[in-house]
Amino acid sequence: MQEYSGTIEFLDIEGGVWVLTLPSGQHYALFRAPKELLQEGLEVTIQGQLKEDMVTVAQVGPVLEVKSFRTQP
Repeated sequence: MQEYSGTIEFLDIEGGVWVLTLPSGQHYALFRAPKELLQEGLEVTIQGQLKEDMVTVAQVGPVLEVKSFRTQP
């Protein structure tokens, strides 16, 4: 498992997709994200695993399976 820090965003692409956007601008499509995480503008660190065998309709970036998260102050 790895950690990824950034901002939660909702992108209105192909019906909408929740992503983690890193400071570099890289997007990760969120998979198995709890409802508490899905808040526009939330600054978080996510522990998760990249799902290299998965793609999404929105094709915004790699798929990140969320295992846990914590908010940033």
